[in-house]
Amino acid sequence: MTMSTYASQVPAEWIDVNGHMNAMHYYQVIYDAHVAMTEEIGLGEDYVKSTNCGKAVLESHMVFESEVSEGEQLEVVSRLLAVDEKRLHFFHELFNRTQSKRAACSEQVDIHIDLTRRCSSPMPKKLFEALKNLAKKHQEQPIPEGVGRKVRGPKLPES
Repeated sequence: MTMSTYASQVPAEWIDVNGHMNAMHYYQVIYDAHVAMTEEIGLGEDYVKSTNCGKAVLESHMVFESEVSEGEQLEVVSRLLAVDEKRLHFFHELFNRTQSKRAACSEQVDIHIDLTRRCSSPMPKKLFEALKNLAKKHQEQPIPEGVGRKVRGPKLPES
């Protein structure tokens, strides 16, 4: 079980000097999908207003896998991989449906926060249980390629 959290067509204004979608818009698409998922799982604007609690990103990692061009169809498929009383582990896959391939993936960990005290706090038990159940359902699917990937930078040449 996964969640389709975003669908769009790439507009001309997202294309950069290199003739493909600018990296900024990959981030924007994933962000919009994450906001949609946040609403879907019960941690969105209504939750924030009624509880004065929310969540914030602790860590995020984006991998760009292929170019996206003007007019191509995009879809983001999102998963909640794991949750504990304060943290949520998400994975978003950005698919280029026009080319039938994954264009990027993004992994992030968010923390539940008390907005009055401005510090981390446990989620309400009922919400936590619901999110645990959702994560278990999402774990029934094969783990997507790239989960837990580390940054692979170049090595300095030996002198």
